[in-house]
Amino acid sequence: MRSGKKWNAGWVGKLIVVLVMLVPAVSVQREHAKAVAELLKTGNYYYSIAPDAGQLPDKGAAGLVSSENGVIMDGLMTTYAGWLGSATAVGTVQVVIDLLKDYPIDSINVVMNAPNSYWGFKEITVKYRNEETPDYYYIAGKYVRIGTSLNNSINLPLGNKTARFIMIDMRRAHSYQHIPLTEVQINKGTGEEGTLPSPPYTVEQMQAELKKDAMMVDKYGQWIYETWDGKVTSDDQLRQEYAAEAGALANVKPDRSKYDQYGGIKSGGRFVSTDYFRLQQIGGKWWFITPDGYKFFLKGVDAASIWEWGYGTPYHKADGTPRQVFEELPDPGTYAPAYANDINGKRVSFLIANVMKKYGSSFETKWENITKKRLIDWGFNAFSKWTKPRFISDFPYIELLQDPINLKRIQWTYDVFDPQAPSIIEQALAPRLKEKKNDRWLIGYTYDNEAGWNADIVKTVLTYGSDSAAKDAFVDHIAAKYNNDIAAVNEVLGTSAESFDALKDTSINIANVPAEEVSDYIRLASRTHFSTVKGIIKKYDSNHLFLGSSVVPTWRTSLDWDSAAMDFVDAFSVDNYTNDPNWITRYESFNKPLLNLEFTFSTPQRGLSPVNALTSVSSIKERGLAFESFVEGQAANPLFVGSGWFSYYDQAVTGRRDNENFNLGLVNQQDQPYTEMVQIMKTVNTGLEAIHENGG
Repeated sequence: MRSGKKWNAGWVGKLIVVLVMLVPAVSVQREHAKAVAELLKTGNYYYSIAPDAGQLPDKGAAGLVSSENGVIMDGLMTTYAGWLGSATAVGTVQVVIDLLKDYPIDSINVVMNAPNSYWGFKEITVKYRNEETPDYYYIAGKYVRIGTSLNNSINLPLGNKTARFIMIDMRRAHSYQHIPLTEVQINKGTGEEGTLPSPPYTVEQMQAELKKDAMMVDKYGQWIYETWDGKVTSDDQLRQEYAAEAGALANVKPDRSKYDQYGGIKSGGRFVSTDYFRLQQIGGKWWFITPDGYKFFLKGVDAASIWEWGYGTPYHKADGTPRQVFEELPDPGTYAPAYANDINGKRVSFLIANVMKKYGSSFETKWENITKKRLIDWGFNAFSKWTKPRFISDFPYIELLQDPINLKRIQWTYDVFDPQAPSIIEQALAPRLKEKKNDRWLIGYTYDNEAGWNADIVKTVLTYGSDSAAKDAFVDHIAAKYNNDIAAVNEVLGTSAESFDALKDTSINIANVPAEEVSDYIRLASRTHFSTVKGIIKKYDSNHLFLGSSVVPTWRTSLDWDSAAMDFVDAFSVDNYTNDPNWITRYESFNKPLLNLEFTFSTPQRGLSPVNALTSVSSIKERGLAFESFVEGQAANPLFVGSGWFSYYDQAVTGRRDNENFNLGLVNQQDQPYTEMVQIMKTVNTGLEAIHENGG
């Protein structure tokens, strides 16, 4: 997830199940809610993308649509505007309504009735502004859809707030999902209206409206539309919370009667020590073995650094203009470390600013001390993926080796057959491998992230010419299968190449390639990739484990790719955002140690979004209970050797550069632990080794 290469991982098809309310209090009804006030049908509206489904006059409308005549305000549940999904469909569709003057608004009702399960939405945000606030909008409600109902009627009470413009953002769960918009009902409230109607906004003015932001967060990065116990109101509150937590954790330290210095359990017996982490199957169950020779079950946390780029948020739009989503940004002089501009973009981190306010001078040292004590207290024993605190050197960790950016790319991955690839990878990895070779706290390496091969990669490769090493490898592979008989290969592939050299310059339709040949080719690519990476790692560091590439089992990989990797990895790692620990059965036949290095459970509160439908729960406490069920289920499997919770902190409410704003953290961006959740985790983590030993 962290790399930004994807946003919805294995959940892409599952987000169709949809509706958890984020803000504010609303009523969600199965059927069309009847208006209790005068319906406003005045002015015009404009779509960011012309509907390509539904009825006239909205279907195909590239200009203004009259509110009196348009189908989304006609009072009928049989007419709608629709946007068909496709591989290239835009993720978010918008409509902006101009009421011509300010009106007091009692409520807004949005009806989205889907013809079938291919239609729906992931998230809706409804915004409004009046004439006195020309630069930005306010948010009336934000929703993520869960459940399977085809008919959704969402009522948002506005409490007589004044608005001339109403904007609705409709976001797809995935690019192929069709979006329906059946009806928008704006119920007039009580209070003063604006004076004489203003001139209707032109198409150009409406287009400018669609680009305007909505105010979202206060000066601490907190959602402004909701209150909760502990919401930060002052710097002094942060300082008091630090003092209280430091006192509570003052005596926290590892229990050396139970664990060795690396977190290995002493009660399980002592085994051969190699001075580095290794893996061993004992009594039919796989375990890590610490450098001191004790059994170790990984209980990790991902991205445990305040400097993690994904915790920041852009403060400018793509065109360089300021985002109007912040009530107040951190002072760039006082909180200069909170600002960054690098390969991951120009951004500000409310997290860093809050940590600076909370811990004061030497903030990073104090923060690292608290962070380590938190993790020990909560029963975690490793930094499992991505960034970690810079100066904590005595805590086990996994090192992720990134694939070099100058490899020859194929969609989300690269050409593993490129003869230049091994030298490019070696040149990039060698310095890091040499640096880490003698580090006893390093568990092992993963390489690349969520980027296997599947039939989609093969389909692309087959369209390439002879300048592609991957295409050459495919032709050489299939030629060998058919005894270098070009006539036989042409018959199978539906081609008419005069030679295999000519075939390398011929576009091949994957539909004509036998499935077993596609599978064999993917396995060849996997063996080429993993043998290369393993060879480079062992050349420079023979002390540490190779833990795979953290694939998502059902996304951007295939069982062919995964299975062929097993001969080259010491353990096989996945990133799996699911609530079902039985994902392990996919790999049981290989008898290889398994890791899940990214998983989480989240809730749609405080302006944050859940990651997906499968891992969305209703409360902070439920996050902890879902953790309990999932990690205990994984731990009971004899192949499973540990996991990494993604992540230590929440993402920013205002989103990172790819708009992810997920509730992921053990701790929020105000550096406040989710106490109800982590106390459950503390109890669960204490018993995971026993569950793994005894099988549940």
